[in-house]
Amino acid sequence: MALVTVTPLSAPEPEPSARPDNLPRPSVAISWDTQALCKHAETCELGSEAFLIDPALLPTLEGLLLETYAMLRPKPVEYEQRRTMIDVFNKIAKDIFGKKDDFPVVEPFGSFTMDLFTTKSDLDLSVNFSNDMDGQFARKDKISVIRKFAKVLHKHQSRGRCYGVLPVLSAIVPVLKVTDKGTGVECDISVENKDGMSRSMIFKLVSSIDERFQILCYLMKFWAKTHDVNCPKDRTMSSMAIISLVAFHLQTRHPPILPAFSGLLKDGADFASVQRNVVLFKGFGSTNKESVAELFVSLMSKLLAVKDLWEQGLCASNFDGFWISKTWNRGIGNLSVEDFLDRSQNFARSVGKVEMQNICECLKDTVSKLTDFFRGKIDAPTLKILIFGALNQDVPVSHPSPKHVKSKRKRELRHDPGNSEKQQKKVKHAAQRGRAANRTDSILPTPTVFMPHVHQVGSTQPFNQIVHPSQLPIPPRLSYGLPQAHFHPGPHMIGQPHGSFIYSTDPGIQLQQQARHMFVPLPVHQPAINRSFHPHGFNGAHEVLYDDNSWLPYGINPNYRRV
Repeated sequence: MALVTVTPLSAPEPEPSARPDNLPRPSVAISWDTQALCKHAETCELGSEAFLIDPALLPTLEGLLLETYAMLRPKPVEYEQRRTMIDVFNKIAKDIFGKKDDFPVVEPFGSFTMDLFTTKSDLDLSVNFSNDMDGQFARKDKISVIRKFAKVLHKHQSRGRCYGVLPVLSAIVPVLKVTDKGTGVECDISVENKDGMSRSMIFKLVSSIDERFQILCYLMKFWAKTHDVNCPKDRTMSSMAIISLVAFHLQTRHPPILPAFSGLLKDGADFASVQRNVVLFKGFGSTNKESVAELFVSLMSKLLAVKDLWEQGLCASNFDGFWISKTWNRGIGNLSVEDFLDRSQNFARSVGKVEMQNICECLKDTVSKLTDFFRGKIDAPTLKILIFGALNQDVPVSHPSPKHVKSKRKRELRHDPGNSEKQQKKVKHAAQRGRAANRTDSILPTPTVFMPHVHQVGSTQPFNQIVHPSQLPIPPRLSYGLPQAHFHPGPHMIGQPHGSFIYSTDPGIQLQQQARHMFVPLPVHQPAINRSFHPHGFNGAHEVLYDDNSWLPYGINPNYRRV
């Protein structure tokens, strides 16, 4: 692994009145120089991978992880539901602000754009009034937009179409929360969130370089959710920090699986430039034959091995693709994951000192359980419950009863400083006893739609079913992100290409006007749109379609090995 000397940013002198641990610690005397610190991190990482692994059990662990991944993947109907919701918000935006030069436009970002969402994931949306990446949109104007949206959504809430309408105007990024009553999907609406859109787009493109990246992101995000360490509001890791750490792990393998992001961003951070460079790196990690199981184990052990070096200034840099030493404007972070587009920012800035200790305890416990598994002390089903909780496949989360739909944000908004630590202890205690089967957070849809037929060795049957959805990133209508929401052409759906959302007299949407829910779910029997009949999509933007054979999910076949 290459080393580099990075001069740390000058940190301010500690003030007499120390701030609480929810902020990064002030600068301390670092006993390591930059090169020695990075070298020591590599040494710790290599030492951590020396713990006992039984190669005979790796296929079992591989199957366990891939089964979990398949269960986490959303169904086709859930993609269509969220696209329909985007259409609805575009209609609301048009009703409020009118339409001039195709603006405003409501566009997704976050887990949906990155194709890393599950049934229970929020839908992140940005109301954009221009395609200018560098344009300034005043905070007071963002708040004004959110208030106008909230006024309309309160009316829909009174009619029983949605619930939980809540403007959060004091946040760093003002946001409007609302939950659809029909699907239980919570939407977080922000204004001109170009930062979120650009980073989501880049990670989506990165996932096309090697399929192991997406699989590991799903597994690590779900692991973090299970252990309650994936919530910035509770001073734990953000999803962006987790995804970045997964990418960093693949960048630092021998040989590397992902390239340094500096190579992807050399011509700019716009969609066209990044996509053009990503194509050049297709097959970049093909010489690395590590399985998902090997990468999962080594990632856990890597993060545990360097746990004492974060406070010395250790930082994971996706831009460089190796460890660096860095301090931030507010001092040394409890966990440092560099933002690859704005290198002065830390994706993990929300992590508190106590919370970082809890994250390390979770890592230690997971590595211990993996070690017990390889030593034959616990079996695979027990390991699965201890790491991920029980995956209940019998409850159809995508169509919940409105009486039982609860917003997961309500607990966060009523946050008691003492609750976080109590909850973490409770989760840890439950994991140690193997009682995670009762966790409602782990209820997931049945995987039968996504689990492919295993292509046995010697079979002549083509492999036609894949875990990935049938859509890759498509060249955007705007210069900074993904295309405008697709208008769903099917009958009996909100999101018709003609007529307004609620107030239209168009007879084609009278069913929607009488509906109880704001966003009408697609019937289970209705198939997803076959986009092969729409090579240019619904907006005229050319779509890049999947080649099913070239996008065979890694490791689905137990006899499959990269060659």
